[in-house]
Order: sequence, then structure tokens, then C-alpha cells
Amino acid sequence: MTVPGDRVADRYLLRSRLGGGAMGAVWLARDELLGRDVAMKQVLIPAGSDAEVTAGHREAAMREGRIAARLSHPHAVSVFDMVDDAGTPWLVMEYLPSRSLAAVLQEGGTLPVAQVAQIGAQVADALVAVHAAGVVHRDVKPGNILIGEGSRSQGLVKITDFGISRATGDVSLTQTGVVKGTPAFLAPEVARGHDPDAASDVFSLGATLYACLEGTPPFGMSENPLEMLYRVSGGDFQRPRNAGALTRPLMKMLNADPAKRPTMPEVRDQLAQLAAGRDGDVTEVLNARTALPPTVADLRAVSGDAPPPTSALAGGPPTAVGSVFAEPPAAPPGEPSAMAGPPRSAAPRSPAAPARRRGVLVAALILVLLAGLVTAGVLWVNRDPADGGAPAAQSSSAPRSTPAPSTPAPSSTAAPSTTEQTTSSSAPPTTTEPSPPPAPAPDTAAEVQQAVTNYYALLPDDPEAAWEQTGPRLRAQVGGRGDYIAFWSRFRSVELGAVQAQDGSLVATAPVTFREEDGSVSAERHEITLVRDDDGRLLIDYDLAV
Repeated sequence: MTVPGDRVADRYLLRSRLGGGAMGAVWLARDELLGRDVAMKQVLIPAGSDAEVTAGHREAAMREGRIAARLSHPHAVSVFDMVDDAGTPWLVMEYLPSRSLAAVLQEGGTLPVAQVAQIGAQVADALVAVHAAGVVHRDVKPGNILIGEGSRSQGLVKITDFGISRATGDVSLTQTGVVKGTPAFLAPEVARGHDPDAASDVFSLGATLYACLEGTPPFGMSENPLEMLYRVSGGDFQRPRNAGALTRPLMKMLNADPAKRPTMPEVRDQLAQLAAGRDGDVTEVLNARTALPPTVADLRAVSGDAPPPTSALAGGPPTAVGSVFAEPPAAPPGEPSAMAGPPRSAAPRSPAAPARRRGVLVAALILVLLAGLVTAGVLWVNRDPADGGAPAAQSSSAPRSTPAPSTPAPSSTAAPSTTEQTTSSSAPPTTTEPSPPPAPAPDTAAEVQQAVTNYYALLPDDPEAAWEQTGPRLRAQVGGRGDYIAFWSRFRSVELGAVQAQDGSLVATAPVTFREEDGSVSAERHEITLVRDDDGRLLIDYDLAV
């Protein structure tokens, strides 16, 4: 049984299992010769297999290594080596700290049109190289598209898993009646038993983008693979509702007739142009990082040693996604705006900026409505019953014990304003204005510093207590106490540096160093916004790596 701490081929030290299934497991390992982390795919051979089956599994692993070794592309996971350890084949690959696109969709729902176009363009660019190498991927789906995380990998898009790929001229895979691939993302002709080709990869990429926009693949999902194959082979699906400007190119990719689909280079170019916008640079699209809405799993923030992930939702400047629990940028579904990001010289913007602008607009509208209601109420209360409800003169400085007489305006001029009426009135007030409530004590730097220090002192060992010191905005981003506690369980230690704050402000900054259970370290500088609860207690309401 393979366990962490084992060495493979006297060179690779296994650190932790990243995932896998019955036919294979993927491990995080340390290449002790070159001093770097790698991902290692262990090909599991079922116990009791005869010599022919065992040889088949080994040949499949060798074939995957040979196919992946043909590729060298920034949006495809690289293969470094193939080793045999005590009869078990191991594929040594580039390690990309990441979430799969499938996990992103499961955690956060659908994605904006322009962002989907950018991801699609980058994956298509990689598949152009795959096809040029004489290889058909055959399993393009959200689970095989990785979105990088961490200070150096944030926002990198890469396609992976060439385990069932087929090279041109490879006849060893021919087996009548066997359909390989994930049924929900197969092309109709493949579901009907035809051999996959570059056109079927185009369809599978289209189905993947469809799922990003609609939340489900074109033919839905079913736990019954035969039912799924039946649906797919029919080729009928509902036209996407959230695709916006991506609708037409998406429908072409999903054409039931392979001959009518665009080629993969055409797909790449069209998606890149859509993501870039009318005057954008498609080269920037293909090289850009993709900024995803942060989730509880997003503590590994962007630091200064890596290019910031870029986003141009609604055509705006790039968005830096580097928060612990930052507020994600929002955009209307299906918005056909540029997503690849403007020139790299543009200054990054906080993910909270769109929310702040919305908050300002909402606050302004509320103030206008309140002003209107107050004015209407004052006029109603001070109407003169003798003239049928016409507004009576009032004083804005003090209530009156009796209504003051109205001062009629000359017919040749407009009626005086409330202020003018008050000025012209000679009736003195009979009551005095009540004293305003005492102003709250100003926020002191020492109090803010102590609140931040107390909060981080609880982490990661006592997340239950730390949760009680979080504000409403942070809680809304986390999702719940259980998610918060599970999130902090990933870390071995959290070290807070000197906290800087100013009197009169509820914003502090501090360096924070995170050490994960696997030993990796991330040093960041954080901007922390606090808020007071009803009891005047300071809570951590926003935490952003800057």
C-alpha cells in the first residue's frame, strides 16, 4: 500500500495524495534530485489481474506519457518523466496548485460570458497544439481543466489528463463497442460509436463552455451512462439562455454535424476576439490570468512576485483576486464584455470596488427617497386645514406649539421655499430643540490593532472562536461556520506581523504569513476592514491581500 513518505524510483518523495480513483491515483511529491514539487500519477493495476491485463495497463500508461510528452504549451500540463517502480508505472507531471473548473462551478455557480470566452480561448489554444501533435484529447470537460491557485499560479488555465487520448495511427486502442470519455460532454457522433477526432474535441469544448454558462451540460446529467449516451446521440438540446454574445459561436461548436463545426483554430480566434472586445488585444487574452470569484478555498492569495490575475468585467480595469474572504466582483449573466484584461501596466483594482460603487449608488438612492418621505411628511403635518390642506409655514429649527400663519406669495412670483417661509415668519418657537445624542467615541488605532491581533491569535487553532469575531460581509462570503472551520484546518500556522492603523479609521494593514499542512509558505500583506456590532465590539468584516 502506497502512503505519504514513500519514495518512488529512489528520487520522488510522496507527500500527500491529491486525488484519483480505482484505476489511478495522483500524488503530490518532491523531486529530491531537482528540488521541486511534482504531481505523480500512479497507475493502479487491479489485484489478481492476469499478465495480459497488467501489460495493457502498463502500455496505457506508457502511451499517455508518450502523448503528453509531445506537447509543450502554456495551457497544457507538462509531463516530465515516466518511471517504473517495482512494476508500477508512474507518470511524473508538472504540479499546478489548482481547482478544477468543475469544482469552481460547483462552488460558485455559473461564470460571466466574457470570462467563459477567455477560458475557452486558452483551452482551445492548447487543443490546437494537441491536434497539431497528431493527438485527439477525447475527454475535454470541466474536470480536466485546471485553474491555478497560489502566489505563482493564480489564474493559470491548463488542460490535463491525456489518459484516454489517442494519437494518429495508434491502432492499439481500437476496440469495437467501447465508448471512452465522459458521456455528458461527448459529441453525438462519438456517442453513436464513431471514432473521435478534432471535431469531437470542438464539440466537447463547446459542451464545457455551455456548462459554465448554464450550470449544466447541453444534454443534462444522469447517473445512468446508457441513458446519457442515448440523450447525447440524439443531438437535441436547449438553446443556451445566458450565453449573450457567445450564443452564436457556441451553437456552431455544438452543431450535430461534425463537418459544420468550426476548426479548433477558428474557435480559439473567435473566442479570443470576443473576450478582448472590439479594440482589445487577443494576445493579451491568450496570456492573461483568469480572475475567479473567491471562495472559502481561496486563502492562497496573489503576492507581489506573480503577475496579478486580470479581469475586465464590464470593460473595467483588472481585478486583483487576492483576498482571504474577499467580496467577488459581480457582473450580469451573459454580459459580452472583455475579460482577458487590459495592458499589464494597468493598476489592479480591489475586488470590492464594484461593490463599493454599487453601495454608493444604493445609499444615494436611499437618501433621495428618505428626503422625499421626510419632506412629504413635514408638509402633511403642517398643512393648514383652513385652506384645504395647503402647506403652512414651518420652522426647521424647532417645533411650534401652534401652527404659524401662512404667508401668501405674490401672484407674480413663485411660492417661497420652506426656508424662505421660516425666515419670514415672526412667530417665535415655544419649545427648544432637544440636545443631540452624544457622538460616539472616535475609533482609535490602538483599539483597531488590538482587535486584529486578537482575531489572528485564534487562527488556525481555534476557528470556532475566530468565527465569533467576524462581521456580516465576511460571513456572507464564507457561507457558514462549518465552511469557515474546514477552511482554516488546511493551515499549520498563521503568523501576524506588526499591525498598522490610524485614529479615526477602521482599516488596518499587516503582513501575514501562512504555513499549510504540506509545508508550503505564503507571505502576504493584508488590508483588514473592521465594523462595529450593536454592542460596539469590533469585528473583522473584510480581509484582502494587497
